[in-house]
Amino acid sequence: MLLTLKAARADRLLSGYRTESCTIKQSGDIEKDWLVLQQRASHSYFQSWGWIETWLNQITIDLQPVAVKVWFDERLVGIGLFVSKDIKRRIIFHSRAMFLNEYPFDGRNMVIEYNGLLAAKEHENAVYSETVNYLLREYREFDEFCFGAITAYSDQFNAEKPVDESVNCIVYEESTSWCVDLSSFLPGIDNYLASVSRNRRGQIRRSIRLYERGGCLQVDEAGNVEQALLYLDRLKALHSNYWQSRGKSGSFANPVWENFHRSLISRRYSAGEVQLLKISSNYGEIGYIYNVVLNKHVYVIQTGFICSTDKRLMPGYVAHTLAIAYNRSKEKLVYDLMHGDSLYKRILCNRSRKLLWVVIQRKRLKFTAEKFAVGLVRRFRELSSDKA
Repeated sequence: MLLTLKAARADRLLSGYRTESCTIKQSGDIEKDWLVLQQRASHSYFQSWGWIETWLNQITIDLQPVAVKVWFDERLVGIGLFVSKDIKRRIIFHSRAMFLNEYPFDGRNMVIEYNGLLAAKEHENAVYSETVNYLLREYREFDEFCFGAITAYSDQFNAEKPVDESVNCIVYEESTSWCVDLSSFLPGIDNYLASVSRNRRGQIRRSIRLYERGGCLQVDEAGNVEQALLYLDRLKALHSNYWQSRGKSGSFANPVWENFHRSLISRRYSAGEVQLLKISSNYGEIGYIYNVVLNKHVYVIQTGFICSTDKRLMPGYVAHTLAIAYNRSKEKLVYDLMHGDSLYKRILCNRSRKLLWVVIQRKRLKFTAEKFAVGLVRRFRELSSDKA
C-alpha cells in the first residue's frame, strides 16, 4: 500500500521551524529535552522517557542512535531517535535503513507499539514533515526510513500530498490493536462481563465458579520492586512452560528481552509505571500479568498462566477478567492487550485500532527490481496453486 505524508500547514512551513540532529552517546544527552517535551505531547508509554531511557541504556547506545530534533521559534517541538542498519532482503537485495525508536534485529527487538515521533500538541504534522524532509536531505546515503507500529488514525501519513517525488511511502505491515475501554462499564466483574458475548460470558462465569470452589479469587498487586521481580520470576516459569509444551521457546528465551524488562521494572516501579499482578485462589496461583502504566492507560506486556487439562477452566480468560475489573476499580481508563489478532483479544476487548509499519523508500532501481521479482514469484506460486 502506497501512502503519502501529510504536509504541514503552509504558514508554518514558511516560518519558524528548524531541524537538527546529533549522535547520542549516553541517555543523559537527551534526557532533559525528552522530559520537557513529553509534558507537552500526547504519547504512549513506548514514547515515554521510562521506556526510551531503558531502551537507550540496555539496547541501543552502542549502535550510535541519532536524535532528530525539530524546533519552532526556539522551542523544541519534536524528537525522534533513529538507529541505522544495513539489511539484506531475499538474499540479493540490500538496503541502508534507519528505524524510529527500535532496532528489530539481532535479538534487540523489544516489540514497540504505539510508536511515533514525540511531538508537541498542535505541531504533530509539522514535526513529521520537517523530520522526514530533513532525513531525506541530510542522510542521502540511506535508502529507507522506517516508522514501525504507528497508529493508523494519526494524520501524518495520508494521500493529500507527496513527501517528495523521489520517494514512495509504503505500508509493509499492519495489525489490529485491541483494548478494553474501562470507562464504558461500572465497576464489578458482572458489569464488565455484560459486554462480552453471551456464550463466552457463560463460559467465563462457569470457570470462575469452578476456581472459587478453592476459595475466593483474588488479585494481588506487587507492593514493591522486589515483589514485582518475584512475580516476574513466576510469570516467566508459567509462560515458558506453556510455550515449551507446544514446541516453542516464548519471550524469555531471549535474554536481551528479559534483561530489558527487569531493568525497566527496577528503574520505573517507583514512578508508578509498573504493575505486576498475581491472580490466585486458596488452592494456589492461576496466573501473573505484567503491565506498564501511563496516564491511567494499562499496557499488557506479558502473561503467564497455569496450564489445566480441564477444558472448563480458562485461566487466561479468568485472569484477564479479574485484572480488567481490578483496574476499573483503580479508576484506570484503558486495559490494552495491544496488537495481534488473537481470538481471546477479540472476545475480551470492546475497542480496536490499526497499527501500521511504514517505510519511506527512495525510488531506486534496486527497489524496482525487487518489486518486480517479488511479483514474479507471487504470480508463479498462484499459477502453481491453481494447477494443483
